[in-house]
Amino acid sequence: MPNQKVHIIITGEAGRGRSFAFHKKTIRNACIIGLLFAVVLTAGSITGLALYQEYVSLASRTAKLDSELSVTSAILENIRAEKERLEQDREHLLENSISRLDERSRIIQEIMQDIGVEIDDVSDHRGGPYIALEKDYGEHLLELTDRYVEVLKKIPLGRPVPGKISSKFGSRVDPLNRKKAFHPGIDFRGNTGDPIQATADGVVKEASRNKVLGRYVIVSHGNGFETIFAHMHKTMVKTGEEVKRGQVIGQIGNTGRSTGSHLHYGIQLQGKSIDPGKYLQVAASSLGGGS
Repeated sequence: MPNQKVHIIITGEAGRGRSFAFHKKTIRNACIIGLLFAVVLTAGSITGLALYQEYVSLASRTAKLDSELSVTSAILENIRAEKERLEQDREHLLENSISRLDERSRIIQEIMQDIGVEIDDVSDHRGGPYIALEKDYGEHLLELTDRYVEVLKKIPLGRPVPGKISSKFGSRVDPLNRKKAFHPGIDFRGNTGDPIQATADGVVKEASRNKVLGRYVIVSHGNGFETIFAHMHKTMVKTGEEVKRGQVIGQIGNTGRSTGSHLHYGIQLQGKSIDPGKYLQVAASSLGGGS
């Protein structure tokens, strides 16, 4: 049986020495264990290095996130402050708007009273004049003002032409036969071809011609009001056509029973001729004088 031991002899300077005997199997096992330990140690070192690098990376990202969080927090704080400021501005604006609406509503009510126009109740039978919340009051004023504006659109306010008045409403001496007569409108001086504007929204009831009015247009406004434009040189709308305030509907002329280029302008309410002068004054004083 071959020798299974390994002898190691260690000698000293004096010639004395010591001998050690190890089994080859023990040495082989020790080598294997050492190799495994080296492998484990190397793997651990590599893993530790990787974990350390990941830790460094996470620490860097955490620091970056902390910095971004700090910036975001500052931005959010600015947004909150801006929101509070906007809410305060909104409340202030709402108060001012309600005040202006209230004033505008009173002005329109005064206009209606001046010209004798009644507006239907807009309360929708909800009851009670008391309005608890400012917001509700603002909505009520908006509803009321919108209703007033819609009514005003159909009331003939303003001037159909810019020319001077040559003959007023009422009793006068007829320019042709020189006899006393009733004049159911107002005459405006002008040149042939000058544009004539509608004084309210409505629908053309008639666009025709006869011996007295010459070329004429009658506009119905759907609320008992009708406006008459006579002695026109040219009509620019047709029967049944919808028109808006300020729309050109024809030109000044000298047709029909007329002594010169002018516009006869009349207003009827419920089939009765009324003085357009009051409506011209209301428009000039309350609505800026425009049509």
